[in-house]
Amino acid sequence: MDPRRALSFGAVAATYDRSRPGYPAEAVRWVVGTDRPLRVLDVGAGTGKLTAALLGLGHEVVAVEPDDAMRALVPPAAEVLAGTAEQLPLPVGCVDAVVAGQAFHWFDVDRALPEMVRVLRPGGSVGLLWNVLDDDVPWVSDLCDLSGPADRASYLRMAEEPPFDGPAVGLTVPERLLVEHAQDVDADLLVDNLRSRSQIIVQGEAEREDLLRQARALAPAGRFPLPYVCGAWRSVRA
Repeated sequence: MDPRRALSFGAVAATYDRSRPGYPAEAVRWVVGTDRPLRVLDVGAGTGKLTAALLGLGHEVVAVEPDDAMRALVPPAAEVLAGTAEQLPLPVGCVDAVVAGQAFHWFDVDRALPEMVRVLRPGGSVGLLWNVLDDDVPWVSDLCDLSGPADRASYLRMAEEPPFDGPAVGLTVPERLLVEHAQDVDADLLVDNLRSRSQIIVQGEAEREDLLRQARALAPAGRFPLPYVCGAWRSVRA
């Protein structure tokens, strides 16, 4: 993974927060495993999109994020800490669930997973979520051709291999849930959404602006639903 991409988001933190979708409640409930209030750790919290969903479901949230600009936008109702997935600033067994939204692929998995298990209480869950564009819609498929091949629901639906080996770190074999949802946007918000993506942030200005111009031309008129599929994985500490 290009380290420039991993470190690129702070420069567009406000754009990211304004334009990225939230997470569907069905998927968030499923990854934490219960409706009762829990203490949940959101790792790589970014601007707090997943944190906000957890708070909305009544959970107590600890949000850990390394980037200062991103972390400043996390909802203040959460406990917000500077830190990384590979070195969590929390004691052993202090949370009921650990989640990561749109972030796990940036982690050093061999170091991050043991840390996530370390802070997790027995019986607690590890949940990973990704929002990807639903390219079953033709114009969205054309948009994915511009924005990057990995951000496609068709790839997500076909990729059934778990993102980590649960039993190797004391977790159950991960289970998967796919949830369709949509974000209400217009052309300006769609362009900002793309502008906040790491592969586009690191492009040269001329290349980036040409891509965004093409994306704007694909957008329907007025307000429209931008369709997503949320792919969620859940594993439980034995």
